[in-house]
Order: sequence, then structure tokens, then C-alpha cells
Amino acid sequence: MTGGALRRARAGAGALAGAVFLCGCGGPPSASSRDGDGGGGAGGRPDVGRAQVVEALARGWFPGRVGDIAVIPNPRATITYRSESNRFMHGGPWPHDSDLPLLLHGASFFRPGVYDAPASHQDVGATVTELLGLPRWSGATGRPLREAFANGEEAGRPGLVAVLVLDALRSDYLERKADLLPNLSRLAEEGARFANARVDYLPTNTSTAHSTIATATDPAIHGIVGNGLYDRRTGESSLAYEGVAPYNLMALTFADRWSVATRGRAEIVAQAGTDYPAVALAGHGACILGGHPPWMAYYDSDSGAWRTNEDCYRLPPAVAALQFGPRLDAVDHAWMGHKLDSYGEARRSSHFAAFEGEAAVALIEGSAFGEDDITDLFLANLKSPDYVSHKYGPFSPEMDATLAELDGWLGRIAAALEAKAGPDGLALIVTADHGMPDAPASDDLWVTYDDVTAWLNERVDPGGPGVVEYYEGSENQMFLDHARLEALGLAPDDIARTLEESPAVGFAITEDEVRQALPARR
Repeated sequence: MTGGALRRARAGAGALAGAVFLCGCGGPPSASSRDGDGGGGAGGRPDVGRAQVVEALARGWFPGRVGDIAVIPNPRATITYRSESNRFMHGGPWPHDSDLPLLLHGASFFRPGVYDAPASHQDVGATVTELLGLPRWSGATGRPLREAFANGEEAGRPGLVAVLVLDALRSDYLERKADLLPNLSRLAEEGARFANARVDYLPTNTSTAHSTIATATDPAIHGIVGNGLYDRRTGESSLAYEGVAPYNLMALTFADRWSVATRGRAEIVAQAGTDYPAVALAGHGACILGGHPPWMAYYDSDSGAWRTNEDCYRLPPAVAALQFGPRLDAVDHAWMGHKLDSYGEARRSSHFAAFEGEAAVALIEGSAFGEDDITDLFLANLKSPDYVSHKYGPFSPEMDATLAELDGWLGRIAAALEAKAGPDGLALIVTADHGMPDAPASDDLWVTYDDVTAWLNERVDPGGPGVVEYYEGSENQMFLDHARLEALGLAPDDIARTLEESPAVGFAITEDEVRQALPARR
């Protein structure tokens, strides 16, 4: 979800008086939204137990940036905002959220085939680092996927490395929606596919994922542990990349390192359907000592135009004048029976997939890719599947239309990249940041963050002010009012055990439990 939507969702949050779980999210789901697996199969992936969840949380633990309790939804439930636009919400360790498509394409650099070795976002960043010939840095936790390199364990040097992150594209779409995805299927068949790629940290969300890809390391090291961050000292929440700025990112990205290594001569272009993945992919740019400004463009839903942060980056001329308004006017603000009455709402349609694709092709064709012997970078987040599936669900007719449009533009993007790099110069990596759950097993398991808070307070502090200081469910983080806990004679562990009695909650893990796992993972 975008920064504006996140702020509005938070501003609109209010405690519920009752203890019954009622979503208030716009009524029951349509039958078409239940066409998926309802949450990764009965009980989720069999090997996702408490120890695995704690390990994933440990990879996402950063001092001062996580709460007292990590609240993990039951795989058969949905916990989300009280918002029509975010009726479906990712964030957990279950297959529908954490399994990833991961494709490496380019015969000069990758050997075709299906690879069963585990792979992760960190490995994507480490593989790009290897392709660029950069030395591994001490904080990296990813590994180069050398088993797929065309020349054994030696990486060739591409003229152009492209990383495309298809936002919220579930891994099982490659089989279940193959008829809608001929271009993605072709890339999978021609290239290297890692069949056991998954997110190995929590939460599974956009800012954390793109930061992990870009730095080749865990959120516990790079510090972006969610789309938003809460400051317990001030009682204020903000976006992790507030102000379209990289200052909360505690590690250099491979774009940063390559820009420094080439003294700013490499052509680096980053694009995203909203600001926070754009910042993560572009890196620190000129907003760090010794840095150079890459090209960066993000979609601004207030203006319907592409924007940048000129302190750190440069806005590519190819998209400076590209506006969403004319496209929206051409369809008379209607799509599949839905009214698209704002630039923000219009993102939740296949029209936005076309707009993003058009911008990507314009950026590639307007770039200086291939004009010298220095490897260039094209890094893109294509956001439309996320926006559409948040509102309508991952197996809805609206999502089918969006996937078909996205795939058509994916073919055009790949062709534009190949035209710039030449037949033997492109190393293309396609993945996703996270997935999206289908509709819950029953409507009473479709609940809001306010519902969870009210249910908890009803049990541990009935009639009182409550024990929750701040709860941001999409980040899995609950911050507790420690003064109130002390007055009630309770500890965070008591709250966690109570939360685990809720049918909507899969696990409630205290920060102390996560900290105890840290020595074992390092």
C-alpha cells in the first residue's frame, strides 16, 4: 500500500467496543475471490512451525524498530485494515505470502533448468553483486546462485543487468495462471527457475523485500523491518522511507556500490509504482558521502505523474511528462464495473499495469544502456498486481485482467532490454516481493487490526484503557503499554499467550523469544 494510504489507514484506526471479530471491510468476499487455496493448504506449509517463525523474525529483528510482540495471522485468517482497498493482506510465513517466483534469464549467463536448492531475496542481491564483479561485503547473508551460472561457478560480465520485481505475484501463478502469463512462462522455460525460492524473514512486505534484494542481507542488518516504523519515544509512526529518502536504510545497496566503483559512470535506472520500493532499489544515491545520483522515478498517486527526490536522485526525462490522467480519461473512469474516481483508485486496475509498462519501456529506450563497456542496471518494481489483489483478491476476475496486461508489457520490457543489451548482453532476473492470501476459511476469520486490539483488551483489561500502545499488523508488530502492564501485573508473555487463543492468530512471539534465537542464527 502507498504512503498516503498507510497514513490514512492509521489515522482512521479506532478501538472497537466489542470483543466479537467483525471485519467491517465491505461485506463478504465474492465467490471468485475464493478460487485459491484459502491460505496455502490446510494449516499452511507443514514445515512452518514455531521454530521457523522465530527464525524468520530473528532475521527481521533490529533494535528499537520492532515491537514487544510479533502477531502472525493464522494461515486460514486475514487480519487487515478497515479499508475497502486493503481487504486482503500479506505479511506471514505461509506459502501464499512467502513462496517466490525466481527466474534467471540470459543464455550467456545462466543455464536453463529447474533448480531445487533453496533461494531467497538475499541471494538475488548476492547474484547481482557477483555479476557485477563486486567483492562480497562482510554484512551480506545471501549467496550467489552459482549453480545456475552458464560458465560453471564463474559469472560472465553482462552489458546490462535487469531486476524486475513483480509485486505480490504469487509463485503458484506460474502453474495456475499459465494461460494468462505466456511471456513469464517463456522466461521460466528458457531460463533458470528456482523452484524453492521463498522469503526467509518476517514480515513479508514491499519495503522490507526490496531492501533485502538490494542489499543482499537480512532486515536485521539493513534495518528496514517494515513499510512503516514506530518511534516509542515520540509515539509517532512514519514510513520507513519517509520523504522518499534513504536515511533509515542501514546498508549499502549493490546499486550504491556499483555507482561508487564506476565513479558514477554506470547507467543506473530505478522505477517503482510507489516511492518506497523505488528508494530501496535506487539506494542512497547522492544522499551518502561519495555517492552519485542514479535515475529514479516513482508513481505519485496525488498527481498521477512520475516523481523523484531530487536531493538523492535524478528524474529520467523519458517519463517526466508521462501522466496517468489521459489514460484514465480515455476509459471514462470505469473498469470492470468499478468507478476509478482518483489516481490512487485507478492503480487498482489493469490500466495501471499498462501505465507502468509503458513507463518502463520509455525508461529503457531513453537510457544510455549499452553505450560503453560498463555494465548498466535497470531495476523495476511493477506494482499493479499488489494494488489489485489487495482490494479484489489474488484469484478474482480483476486480478486475471491485471495479470494478462502485466504479462503483455513484460514481453515488451524484455524485448526493449534485449534491444539495448544485444543478443548476448542481458542478464535478467524476475522475482516477486511477497504473495497474497486468498479469502479466509470463513467470514468470521476476516478481521481488522482494531478487532484484534479490542478482543485482547476485553480479555486482559476489560473496562480499562487497554494494553496496546501501537499495533501495525502489516508489519506484524504490537507495541505494549508497559506502565499499564505493570499496573495489571502482566508481562508481554501473558499478552502473547492470550493472543494465541484467538482463532485469527497463528503465533504471538515476544521480542524476548526472538532475541533468544539470535545467537543460534549467527
